[in-house]
Amino acid sequence: MRNGRIIFVSLAVLIGLSVMVAGTLVDQRRLSYEPRPLASFSFAQRPQTNRYLFDYARLLGHYEEGAHKYLRRIAERFHIEGLVVTLPDLQTRNSIEEMSVDIVNRWGIGKEYEGRGLLLLLVDRNTEVRLEVGYELEDVFTDAFTGYIEDLQLKPYFLRGDIGTGLIAVMEEIERRARIKHQGDYTPGMITALDQELLAGGGGAKRDLTIYRTASPMPASAPPETDPPGARTPDEAWRVMLTKWAGEGVAINTDIYTELTKMAMGDPNQPDPRTRAALDHWRNADYQVLQDGDHAVIYFGDRKGWNNAPFLFCRTPEGWKFDIVHQRRLVVMTDNPHWRVEQGNYPYVNLLTEVRQGTSKDLPLDGEDLYACVRDQTIAGRITSLEQQYRQRPDDYSVVMELARLNVVTGRRPNHVHPLIERAKKLDPASAVPHKYAAIYNVNAFFQYETAFREMQTYNGKRPGDPFGQNFLGFLYYRLGEYEKSIAALNRAVELRPDNAYAYSFMARNYALLYRHAKNYDPRKSYYRESARAMLHKAETVPSVDEHRLARLRSWLAARDVL
Repeated sequence: MRNGRIIFVSLAVLIGLSVMVAGTLVDQRRLSYEPRPLASFSFAQRPQTNRYLFDYARLLGHYEEGAHKYLRRIAERFHIEGLVVTLPDLQTRNSIEEMSVDIVNRWGIGKEYEGRGLLLLLVDRNTEVRLEVGYELEDVFTDAFTGYIEDLQLKPYFLRGDIGTGLIAVMEEIERRARIKHQGDYTPGMITALDQELLAGGGGAKRDLTIYRTASPMPASAPPETDPPGARTPDEAWRVMLTKWAGEGVAINTDIYTELTKMAMGDPNQPDPRTRAALDHWRNADYQVLQDGDHAVIYFGDRKGWNNAPFLFCRTPEGWKFDIVHQRRLVVMTDNPHWRVEQGNYPYVNLLTEVRQGTSKDLPLDGEDLYACVRDQTIAGRITSLEQQYRQRPDDYSVVMELARLNVVTGRRPNHVHPLIERAKKLDPASAVPHKYAAIYNVNAFFQYETAFREMQTYNGKRPGDPFGQNFLGFLYYRLGEYEKSIAALNRAVELRPDNAYAYSFMARNYALLYRHAKNYDPRKSYYRESARAMLHKAETVPSVDEHRLARLRSWLAARDVL
């Protein structure tokens, strides 16, 4: 075990181009996670087996489901045991080095995998972070790599007070290194080349995070005296954005960022090192501009490689701009090098029918719960106004809840969402609304279906007559592989609102999967198939037909031998 090594094990999702390590429905049922109270911390032995996050300092509670599932997948897929431990202080130890070594040795982290173990330790009071790396991993998880992760990934998020997202943001690098180690087809020269790509300077010694507190947070760009115009075309917006990301766009008086993009990225002209590393690829890649009205996609084709994922632009009253809200929500990185686009009631989806699409975020949203790029400035202005009101009236439930809702709708970072949601719950315990938006956020930001499920159970208990709640519950049961329960919830939604194409569509999917999983001798098999077809027919005959949803559903059913 090498001392002085830092690494940040991702919890579930890389938030940048919105990343998920996606399991199948069967995987999700197998990896079912139920929160349990932590056993008392002990150096002597691991308090609980089959647990990967020990959050004694209560720093990462909102990420627990995703952390558990992700770290378990790392163990199963790559034979690396990674644990995350947070503690309020150093306990009886003199240093974080001593503490981390004791935990690894006494808990036997990586023992079942021949020394392939990682411990990420966060000490809250000392604001120190350290990773102990098992001896079998040292050749791939190098000092240069860990130095990059700490200095260039964690620091910006720490400055924003968002350490959870800082941990999430290193998913891509961890996954890539774990895969390299697992496959075993590498040389020291290859690892050195990867380190150089990361622009890391090496020396991954432990860092005292308090040194960053004196630094200034990354500010958003100061607004000019007169607003510059947006781009005239999506292609111009794309080329200007690459030029600015390369540091060559100082003289370009074209604003290609929506207001919410600026709020999300700080100074959007200062991208992270990973983005800069991909610039040559994007500048030299062949692409098409796919456009449908006020929405357009920079499309590199249905090609593997995270750098080939599409970029989304929208036409605002000022011109064409980068749409980071939908970019994060719809473009999902699965196992490297694969990516996909999420289905749902969103723009852009119908421009990308040739690529792999998933239902992981296909929530029953409409109206005010859907972000529209054309209203970006209005929404951003409303958020700014509500933030000012919140500072003046932090106990005003209407202000707290509306700010939380808009932050959920626009996909802002967890530190802009979780505290507000929890505060709203305390200010009005009888209200169902905070639970609704907590559930939406857990799905859209983290794919945490079981956490969302608990929120929706509470919501439905307080609003039993709302078809939205039953639709959402049906969706969650579907994602968790509980197809019969999903059908029951969706039937209740139809009883509340017969004109419910969403419910019929997901019932068709449930029946189709029951049909596929049933044995040939199961007498229910033909019933499942006919029921799937019947639900498709009902979805086709409601007064307000969603042709795009139906087209995707027909294709999906046909691929499963239902039609």
